[in-house]
Amino acid sequence: MFISVSDAAEKFNISKRRVQVLCEQGRIEGANMVSGVWLIPTDAPKPEDARIRKTQNADQLSLFDNFEFNSNESISLNEVCDVLSISTATAKNWIRLGKLNSLDDGKNFSKEYITKLALEIKSGKDGRLKNRRNKKSVSGKTLYKDYIKCESNYAVVENILASCNHISEDELRVILSHFALQLYNQKYGIDEPNPWLPSNHTKFSDNAVFNQLLSDLMGTINLLEMDTSNIEAVFSQHIQLVSCEDTLGFIYISLRDLSERKQTGAYYTPEQTVTTLLNGLRFSCDTENMTYCDPCCGTGNFLIGLANNGVKVANIYGQDIDELSILIARINMFLLDDTISIDDLRSHITIGDSLEKSYSSQFSVVLGNPPWGYDYSKKEIMYLLNNYRTAKNKGMESYDLFIEKGLMLLKEDGYLAYVLPEAVLSVNSHVQARELILEQTSFRFVDYLGNAFSGVQCPSIVLGLQKDGEGHTAGCKVSGNEINYIIQTDRALDASLFAFGMNDEEYSCIDAINRVPNAKFLAGNAKFALGIVTGNNKEYISSSKEYGYEIVLKGSDILRYSIKEARNYIRFAPESFQQVAPTELYRAKEKLLYRFISEVPVFTYDDKQTLSLNSCNILIPQIEGMEIKYILAVLNSSVAAFFISKKFNSVKLLRSHIEALPIPMISVSRQREIIEKVDGILNSPTNISKKYVDIDEAIMDIYQLTSLQREIIRNALKVKNLFLT
Repeated sequence: MFISVSDAAEKFNISKRRVQVLCEQGRIEGANMVSGVWLIPTDAPKPEDARIRKTQNADQLSLFDNFEFNSNESISLNEVCDVLSISTATAKNWIRLGKLNSLDDGKNFSKEYITKLALEIKSGKDGRLKNRRNKKSVSGKTLYKDYIKCESNYAVVENILASCNHISEDELRVILSHFALQLYNQKYGIDEPNPWLPSNHTKFSDNAVFNQLLSDLMGTINLLEMDTSNIEAVFSQHIQLVSCEDTLGFIYISLRDLSERKQTGAYYTPEQTVTTLLNGLRFSCDTENMTYCDPCCGTGNFLIGLANNGVKVANIYGQDIDELSILIARINMFLLDDTISIDDLRSHITIGDSLEKSYSSQFSVVLGNPPWGYDYSKKEIMYLLNNYRTAKNKGMESYDLFIEKGLMLLKEDGYLAYVLPEAVLSVNSHVQARELILEQTSFRFVDYLGNAFSGVQCPSIVLGLQKDGEGHTAGCKVSGNEINYIIQTDRALDASLFAFGMNDEEYSCIDAINRVPNAKFLAGNAKFALGIVTGNNKEYISSSKEYGYEIVLKGSDILRYSIKEARNYIRFAPESFQQVAPTELYRAKEKLLYRFISEVPVFTYDDKQTLSLNSCNILIPQIEGMEIKYILAVLNSSVAAFFISKKFNSVKLLRSHIEALPIPMISVSRQREIIEKVDGILNSPTNISKKYVDIDEAIMDIYQLTSLQREIIRNALKVKNLFLT
């Protein structure tokens, strides 16, 4: 037997709106929607109120709201790593350096001690995680730059941030409702710049649908009982209705706790990036009369972009795990089309985890910006491992899973368009996602965005695919980073790497390099080592040579074929450092040193057993019959710079990039000719450019490149710094 939402509200002693939300979140067992109406089993138990639980656990041990401990007074190393959001390697280094104290057994940790440490890190009192690139421990309010263009709305949020030290969820709901009512009044020309919200949640306006949407957003708040003094200044602020911008979403994400955003992998997409994605779709297909789904829609900026590009709101669907985001997205859609019914809004724009439960129908287009780096619980991991090919026991990446889910949601010949980290094209951990893409789709557009998200150092792309099972690249439009071309002929791709940062002529050069006869590779034929990671350079590095100290090189000290005058010194104490390679690699009779960060490969030769930091890494080639200085000449050549930059499009020089370069095996006598030229540079600092060109031409001869191919390579590199002086 089933009961209605109204009956359930009476049974559970909560509002009808709350029952509706709980049904949408899948938190009422057995609840099902039939013809737009929720039917609830008569014996369904009342779910626990997550909002109350969150308040009760406000001072819980974890930096994250969903962490659960065992029942003991001590916790394991793995639990500590989960709490502090650090790797096992970092935790072990902290233990070794006395920054993290275990119990007497050396394996477990006091729950009370870790509680205190976690809260100190979260409050900022302990600053050991402040400089980490993945700042999951940071909390507080922040202004999310680049999301909107309207300067007056930007200023309003700045004023709110300046006037409020802390904003609770209820206060946030009131703020959002206040501004939603302002936008509604502007849309209908109602002259009430600072409207006050009614306490009974029944009549915000003359429109029943809008009233219900705002009632959903206000939830169980009673304004007559609520102390609004903390947000009093908000009610004198006035925002502007900008039809193409997600103003409510901007307010929400700017006021919402930063650490919560990072835990869920939520990086909200700037309007310009939304436009780039939609332009790519328009290039690839006829966007009229299609159905669209954003499975992680947030507050709906992609949905707004679609509606402003002529797509009917009735053809737009979206889902997100965040309740407030969805409530805002529904208001956004209503403000764009007030003819849509409340039932359609609730069935089209839904609350839920798209990886576990989403729409039963398929769509013409799946688009959006899936979460990056979401932290899954153990229960979620088990579900994903059983249901997704891209799921892995360790290092599970949320955007890989959403690529797979997006393909499931697509009709045949439908289009997938996502904003993704550029790493998805090349990093080994995403190979399963690339396999699925090759098996099921063809490439339609790739836009290189660079660092598209404010405060996030992560090069990004927009990837557009068509689910046709063909694996074609011909016709794919490639843009960004000062490139703009359409691939004319299909390319031989495999799942190890998707390289699109080259036009057809440049691709022919890469192909020629790959086909060089008698090639050897450093993969399996070399020792690689990371430079020293001290854990605290200020403590260990000196600018003067003190007793017991020796030269240590940074990446910036390395030039092609030379090393700058020493400026940094270190006392070599491997047991004190956070991470070190085996001593024999630093002290090798001869080795190559190279910059980890550089727009072209930069290598030099060292036979003085010089130490280096982790910005200056080590390579010791071991290819039988191949001299180290000949390999140095190849790695410093224009051929290597072109090959690595075009294939991997990264300023980081990874081991896998170096190992991918084919190195021609040539006779000993011919190697000696090259080595003689190398020694000419190593032993004499004069006229280096001319000597380099001489070596470079000899390397191009060895690769058997035509005059046209040489010209293409040189043109591609002419704006880059060769680091010769």
